[in-house]
Order: sequence, then C-alpha cells, then structure tokens
Amino acid sequence: MNLHLKTWKKDWRLMKVFFDEGEIGDIKQRLQNLAVRHVVYCSFENRFAKSGGLAAVTTRILPLFNALKDIQQVVLMTPFYPHIIAENKLEKTGKYAEMVYDKKKIKIEILKYTLKDKGDGKEDIHEYYLKAPGFFEVRNPINDPYLYHEYNQELNNNAIRENALFFSKAVPLAVKAIGLESDIVFHLQEWQTTLIALTAKIAMLSGDLTSCGTVQTMHNPFDSYILPEALGKIVDEKYFKRYLRFTKGKGHTAYQLGLQLVDAPITTVSDNFAKEFITDILQTQHFAPHLQDIFLKNGVWGVNNGMFKEFPPEFSSKDQYTLEEIKKIKLEKRKALLEILDRYNPPERFGQLTYKGKSITHLPRRIPLLVMSGRLDPNQKGFDILLQAVEQFTEDEIKVILTPMPVKASDLDYFYEVANKCKGNVTVFPIHMVEGFHELQTGSTFGIMPSIYEPFGAAVEYMVNGTVTIARQTGGLVNQIDSGECGFLFREDAEYYNLGNIRSFTAAADNIQRRKANPWAVNMTKHLYHTIKAAARLYREQPDVYYRFIRSGFQKARYFNWKTNAEAYMKIFRKVNSGF
Repeated sequence: MNLHLKTWKKDWRLMKVFFDEGEIGDIKQRLQNLAVRHVVYCSFENRFAKSGGLAAVTTRILPLFNALKDIQQVVLMTPFYPHIIAENKLEKTGKYAEMVYDKKKIKIEILKYTLKDKGDGKEDIHEYYLKAPGFFEVRNPINDPYLYHEYNQELNNNAIRENALFFSKAVPLAVKAIGLESDIVFHLQEWQTTLIALTAKIAMLSGDLTSCGTVQTMHNPFDSYILPEALGKIVDEKYFKRYLRFTKGKGHTAYQLGLQLVDAPITTVSDNFAKEFITDILQTQHFAPHLQDIFLKNGVWGVNNGMFKEFPPEFSSKDQYTLEEIKKIKLEKRKALLEILDRYNPPERFGQLTYKGKSITHLPRRIPLLVMSGRLDPNQKGFDILLQAVEQFTEDEIKVILTPMPVKASDLDYFYEVANKCKGNVTVFPIHMVEGFHELQTGSTFGIMPSIYEPFGAAVEYMVNGTVTIARQTGGLVNQIDSGECGFLFREDAEYYNLGNIRSFTAAADNIQRRKANPWAVNMTKHLYHTIKAAARLYREQPDVYYRFIRSGFQKARYFNWKTNAEAYMKIFRKVNSGF
C-alpha cells in the first residue's frame, strides 16, 4: 500500500463540458480552502442491505475514519430499501430534503441509525437512510439491494440506473438538510454514487453547500451507460444543454462521467487489483476497455482492505501458537464440524457426506474437508470451476461443503448434478446457515476461492479461522496469500487466457455444458484439480507443514487492518485541495 501521490494531477477533462471558466474558478477556490473535517460515505449497501463485500467494508471503516485526528464527523448516506429494511430499526430525524427529479417534485425523508462514540470525545457516527416514494423498492428472495428483476437483466439494469441517478442528486441536498455545509469529502463507492462528483459541484455553485470534494473507490469494474437525456433528470437546464452540445447524442457511462470530475486519485480495494485494472486482459479488454484512457491518465491506487473477521476465541488468546497447539485446536474443530454435518439437515440441504457409505463422523484425519462459500456469481466466484474439479476425485478422497447463495432455483442445477454423481463427497447448503457456519470456517482443512477476478477477497477470513486457502492467482488474493507459505495459488496456462475464451466463458454464464467445453475453463479446472491434489497430499503426508501454513496465515492476516486502511484513505482525501 505504497501511495506515491506527490506528482498526481486532477483529471478534470469534463469540467469545461459542464462549467464555464468563472464556475471552474469558483469551484477550485472552494476546494483549495477546504479542510477535510467531515467524511460523507456514500454507499448503496449498508448494515441492513448487503450484496457483496461493500456492506462489510462500510460498517467496518466508518469507526476508523471517525477515530482519525482531523476528522470531526463521519456520516453514511445510503438508500432506505422499504422491502429489505424494517423501518422500526431506524430513528425518525424529522428532517427532509426536497428536490425536482425528472420534472417531478419529490420529498425525501431522512431516517437515521446511530453508532455511539466509544468515550473518546468524538461525535457519534450517524447513518442516514434516504426514503423516497417510488425509489429503492427492490424485492427478492435473498434481499439483494441490486436485484430488482431476477429474470430480466435489462429491466434490472434500468432500475438500478434510475435509482442511482436519483440518489446522486439527492445526497448533496440531504447533507445540507442534516446541517453539514462545508469542509466535506464525499467518499463515493461504486458507479451507483459516482455522479455525486457532478452534483456536489453544482451544489456548491447553487449555494446549497459551501465546500466539498469527492473521492471515488471502485470495488469492481461494473459500470452503466447513461443516456444523454437521462442526465437531464439530475442537473439544471444550463448544465444539461452544455453537456448535450458536447456529447452530440452519444452519452457516457457513469464512470466515464464521474471519474473525470472527481477531485482525488481513483482508488480500489487492493494493490494488485489496482494493477490489474490497467494490465489484465479481463479488465483492459473485457470489463473496462472504455476506462483505460482515464485510468492511465489519473492512475488507480490500491488501498488494501482490512480483516472482515476478527480472530475467533480459539485463536485470539496470544500472538504465537506452537504447531502442536494449532493441531490440537484444529482437530477439535474438525470433530465439531463433522458432528454438525452429520446431524444438521435443513430442508434446503442436498447431497450427503459419508465415509465408506456410513456416518461422516468417522472420517479419518487424513481426508481433507474443503469449503467454498459466497454469492453464486458465475462470472466471478468460480463455483463451476470447483465443481468440475471435484468430479475428478474418487469416493472418500476429499469431502466438499458448498454454501452458495443462488438467485433462482435453476442456478443450482449443476450443484445437484455433481452432488448426485459424487455421492458421499459433496454436500450443499444453499442458504444462510443458522447453525455450523463458524465450525465450517474453523474446522475445514482448506477454503477454496477459484475466482475469475477478485478485487480483494476473503482469504484473510479463512486465515484468521485457521483454514488454509487454495485460490486462483488474481486480484487481492495475490496480496493476501503467499503461495507455499500460508496457502496455495494456482493459475491457468497463459495461452488459454485470451479475449476469445474470456468472452465465450462469460457469455455462457447460464449454460454449464458450453462452459465445460471452454478451453480457459478446462485449463483452470485442470490447475485447480492438481493444486487440490498437492495440498491434500501435503496435509496427509506432512501435517507439520500444513500447521505451519496456518501459523504463517495468522501472521499475514494481521497485516490487513482497518486503521492502516483509514489512514491511507486520509492521504487520498487530502488531495481534493491540490493537484490542480
């Protein structure tokens, strides 16, 4: 996390599109006089509405921002999702913001959740939830705040985009309504909030805010095309006309607009993912080719996330454990996990684990337990790559526990196929486990992460629980795992990693048979299979080396902490009033 920021310059190429010279001079002066005192964290995820890792980042980083010496107040601005969040969990503030959106006057109610200060004299942390009729009305079985239409991707994208536009206009006005007007840094998360880089500047010129800068963090490469006329919903007519003269009907994506208006370096959530944004073919030619010019001019700065899970009680009593102590704890946790796997049978579970056709509780120590958890995102997480590898193992060679979170029932078809084919070796919990998840993390032998890409990843979560990770060499997993020391990294042969294979792989997200024939997928599966074989052999034949991996993982996990993360972002925040 070496941030070399001295030579950085603002990429304000779109400023002259929206603002005249006098307005740009006014904005520049306000930013130059800005002292970073208030952080307004803007996120479409929160403690009540979660999808990926952003919700976890949001809840963990705010107290650390609040603890920074120069920060007087930290607040969260986030949507209120009426079908996900119970309103009685929030306080009514009695405060409202009013605005015109798409030629309609809308009244926004501001609800609040408060994190009390810890007696250090700092302000409480207030999370503000913006409630507006007709907006953020997402409803789905897994309470995903981005899933408006499960079976129609186009309608879903349109709904997210509409809500993002509304939120971007609402936030500066809501900030004014709660009494903040100056020395503000808006910390923008993902493309859904990036247009605040525009609306915040307009809020300064209109007198709603006195001084505010914007900082953007990208947690993944996703973006959204904004039709030229759609921008007219969030800006006044004079700014809209200037934009139409410039764009000539072509439009831009949200990031193409926001990243050329933000006031500080672009950031992402790991050092290695920052590099991949401008070097990895998956990013440069598939996900984000339209952003490469912006990345190369502005730079992308990696700020490694902290730990999402603290060390559990089993491994938190001291800094250093002997290998014998680790072995004793791991075997105890393995036994507890096997007992739970034998008796915990919610109706959603399918596929049974057995040993020689009988109870799994008698599984010998030499046979490893593999776990893979997370969202069932076929273009990121790699569940299907693991399933293809698992099919190649013989009965009782390994045992595999999967906890995918599907969107629709058909997402699990291949899981059923493999669980039936590999009877005794595979079990699936397609639910939030109400029992046994802690034991799954502490009692498993290996955690598997065959990610197609991974901005940061959860390897550290396995590490703190004493479970060794096997992962594809990509993104933040490279920062977390020292292969051969605290885990195992695999990578497909370079000849198979090409744009043609990548495109056919991602296009076949709902067609497992096409994917199984994809040369890139076949090669990834091959390397994952051999890596699991090697890891299982090490566990079986060199147990002391395996336990040394666990101990090294404890040491590596401590490197990732939110205090360091917050301090690094503070360096970024301070760039809002320089680099002109």
